[in-house]
Amino acid sequence: MRIHVHQSDLLCKKECGYYGSPYWQGFCSKCWREEYHKARQKEIQEDWELAELQREEEEAFASSQSSQGAQSLTFSKFEEKKTNEKTRKVTTVKKFFSASSRVGSKKGNIAYQKHSSP
Repeated sequence: MRIHVHQSDLLCKKECGYYGSPYWQGFCSKCWREEYHKARQKEIQEDWELAELQREEEEAFASSQSSQGAQSLTFSKFEEKKTNEKTRKVTTVKKFFSASSRVGSKKGNIAYQKHSSP
């Protein structure tokens, strides 16, 4: 049994003069690379456009939310800042009255007395 294939069936789909391959969907390696590159660029462009649309939707949603809750957000930031300031002050005051700071001052006085005596 013989299979007869016409030479035109073996040529590249783009008719560039090279032979195509079923591995590359009937294109030669050069044309397949070009087609693959075009298809990939189209996918990237579509993904980019979709991401841009999504970004615009998120910005629109954020702006609608911020106009509704802007005063609440500002007040909560104020409350947070006030709480942090109060905590910092309490910590500083505790450091002045902690046992380690009093012990350190006594040691300093003892060392001073040893060096000053003849």
